[in-house]
Amino acid sequence: MSDFSIFLGGENRVVLPFFAYPALSAKHIQANFIDSTIIGRVHDSFWLYKWKQRQVVGFWLLYRVYMCAEQASLPLHLVADLVAGVASYNLFLRFLELYWVGPLVQDRQVYATMESLWIDFWCCLRTFPKPAKKDTPELKKGQVKVYKKDKKFYHIILYLTGHMIVTDIVASWAASFTGEEVQQMSVEKPAVFFVFFAFATILLNDVFNCVGYSLHLFYCIFVEGGSYSSEQWRPLMINPVMSSSLDELWSHRWHQLFKSTWLAFPFRPVRILVERALTKRIKHAKSIAFLLASISVFVASALMHEYVIAANIGLPIYKRIFAGEQCLFFVGHGIGVFFEHLVHMLILPKLPESFKKSMLYEILGHVWTATFGYFTFYWIANGFMSWGFQFDNPLTFTKPYIVNFAQTHPRLLVNWGSHV
Repeated sequence: MSDFSIFLGGENRVVLPFFAYPALSAKHIQANFIDSTIIGRVHDSFWLYKWKQRQVVGFWLLYRVYMCAEQASLPLHLVADLVAGVASYNLFLRFLELYWVGPLVQDRQVYATMESLWIDFWCCLRTFPKPAKKDTPELKKGQVKVYKKDKKFYHIILYLTGHMIVTDIVASWAASFTGEEVQQMSVEKPAVFFVFFAFATILLNDVFNCVGYSLHLFYCIFVEGGSYSSEQWRPLMINPVMSSSLDELWSHRWHQLFKSTWLAFPFRPVRILVERALTKRIKHAKSIAFLLASISVFVASALMHEYVIAANIGLPIYKRIFAGEQCLFFVGHGIGVFFEHLVHMLILPKLPESFKKSMLYEILGHVWTATFGYFTFYWIANGFMSWGFQFDNPLTFTKPYIVNFAQTHPRLLVNWGSHV
């Protein structure tokens, strides 16, 4: 086998111990802060020199972060490999923006504070209030809102336990299918595939909320002293199966784990560059810039999912079978959101208010969202389920009882996957 086979990903990767990924990430962040914060602000000419030096050093650091998931694997932990790939991709984007894109597009220094990256990490769950820009009935200019702590850490434990139970139960069926079985189901049993799509969405909601409430519990105990403000925190996922539009699904109900990273890059640079290019040439330059920037976020998400699948399945198989499926899903959903905005601008103003407030309007929204999700779901599911990460589920307390019940009822078992 070639020494360069690790760049193929999949089974060719070097197996690292479990602490390797956080150590590699910490090393990258540490290098950034040693260079960015300890050196300090000095004479402008020397600062400019340090800025350029950081950008040159950044090439190697960015390369190491990006290739981490391609070259290394954790032993027997498919979910850990998934997390490592996602983390590598987003660390790469965040530091690419910090070292290169931000300074070039916005003419700012290569500099970040520990507080700003701390907020970047936690803002998907917690609100960090900023000083008021002007006087309001509640705050004077410069004051920061203080949230009243109304709940304790044991409330989080209850929420976490509930989501763990649902994850355990739903995964007993939804995680029993291989990628090939899901493909056959989508063609031969469309009704069962719709149920699978709904259950998979519910499962993802609870899995992400298990992660979210675990992080929340850590923050509550070790940072906030055991109590917190419910107004200041949000669940990581807010029941996406209840979405009445694609826009609501992606902007409100789906998790916001990477929002701060993708706002920094690609959203903000794309918006700025497009607006600069079009302002003196066409009308509505801001609207077009915002639209293209929004679609660029869907592209960033698509490439992240493509990267994770390529790293874990291996480039030869990925290129032959799975390449482009994640792009079809996410760019398709981006176009779907754009279509919704067109409908809201061109058609909804002409409809009577009574209809827009009716139950029929709400039902049509749910039908549209579920239908769009159903017909595009296979593209996102195929690569991940063919890789087999769904079988790496630590919550299997109820699985033996549920599987045993299904085995005594042949009508249920015929719609069960082979991994039981």
